[in-house]
Amino acid sequence: MKSKISILIIALLALGCSNDDRVAAPGKTVVAFESNTLSLDEADEALVVTISFDQAALADGQVEVSFGGTATNPEHYIVLPELEDGILILNFEEGDEDVQFLLLPVNDDVNTGNKTVSLELANPSEGFELGHHKQLAVNIADDDDDQGENIVAAVTFVQVSSSINEDNVNGVEVALMLSHASAVQELVELAVGIPTNFEYGVHFYTTPEMVDGMIPIYFEAGQVSKSFTFYPINNSSLNDDVEFIFTISSWTSGLDQGEQFDTRLTLIDDEEDAVASLHSIQELRDYFEAHEGNWFLPTDYFIEGVVTSTNNVANEKSIYIQDETGGIMLIFIAPNMLTRGTKVRLNLKNSTGEMVNDQKALIGVEDRIGTTLATNVHVQPREISIDDLIAGTYSGQLVKINGVHFSEADGVRKWDGSNYISDGVNPRKGLVATYSHVDFSQDVLPEGTFSITGVVGSWNRLHVISKYSVQYF
Repeated sequence: MKSKISILIIALLALGCSNDDRVAAPGKTVVAFESNTLSLDEADEALVVTISFDQAALADGQVEVSFGGTATNPEHYIVLPELEDGILILNFEEGDEDVQFLLLPVNDDVNTGNKTVSLELANPSEGFELGHHKQLAVNIADDDDDQGENIVAAVTFVQVSSSINEDNVNGVEVALMLSHASAVQELVELAVGIPTNFEYGVHFYTTPEMVDGMIPIYFEAGQVSKSFTFYPINNSSLNDDVEFIFTISSWTSGLDQGEQFDTRLTLIDDEEDAVASLHSIQELRDYFEAHEGNWFLPTDYFIEGVVTSTNNVANEKSIYIQDETGGIMLIFIAPNMLTRGTKVRLNLKNSTGEMVNDQKALIGVEDRIGTTLATNVHVQPREISIDDLIAGTYSGQLVKINGVHFSEADGVRKWDGSNYISDGVNPRKGLVATYSHVDFSQDVLPEGTFSITGVVGSWNRLHVISKYSVQYF
């Protein structure tokens, strides 16, 4: 063995962590390998492996690196600092921007074929978190003359299992490696075991794209490591945690199935957190009293309620929703996808509380689908007076006013716009609002005395559900 340890001790001492006075952004520091694949020849002196930070470390800390793969320590490589039970513990100090270590290949003058070292970051200190490149494959090319050119390479998964939270938009990489590089392009196809009631493109997707239940992975000539990325789609449905199974199903002639031929990926449902941050609509309305002007919800804030409105609202992004404590207007970032009578749990994170048309509303709501709890739910309207309507006491709620008539109904006047209602006794009159895009807006107003049902909305006007919201005694 041609040992290089004595030559590189000085180099190791020169490595470590760089310091400067750069001020880090608030939050956790992300720790990751600079890439997910590195290569060196058996005869090379050493490979410097760098673990970089996205900002200067905000505190002292450490991270662990585990080692596996077809190459073994110390037969095929040596690590400085030395491993402890197969684990490298790297310490760093506040202000450091990266941390490094040396990987020295063992040049043994014996043909053992190309080997791969698989590394994985784990257990960062508090205040630090792992980044996208938390795995690294290092290919050590054997330089001995008697290495056969037609040795079949074994393909295997780097990890037995992994997991990802449903709300992780960055996805998770699932890595495969070859026992040694191929001289030509090779193809591996992965069969995907999908949980019941899960659908590609609805609940998850991958790159490369899954086709007919298979993910194609191409190893180009000389490559020993490839990966695909799994992306969950956060659908806000309570599904519990589920497990996907990826299996090396087929491969081209230069490859063979390795020992670790499948891997499991657990998708962790994030809706369980909703219970801890569930609020009544009255609590939400009370926020307006506690804040002056507009206010913002930066964290998870869940409400549950029944959608009480139809399309007789200001625009296609708006709905009214209510629970047993009250009602409120929500304005989504895009067209509404919910229907009247749907009981739903919604996350109002990143929305803004604002007075809109003299009513309390949440604007910029991102969660347009929510968790459907029930459908076709009937909400009993609260019976109120014209005075209650004008006062806005039941703003945002479904109400019913009895014994009224349209003051200006004459057989010609239409629903479109705002129309007065009167009970014939109270000198005060309420207003019924109908938007021009509603299908009955050009119908003639009904005459006579009736009860009328709708949602108390803009400027404390009654937004009827439909023209059939009028019921004669």
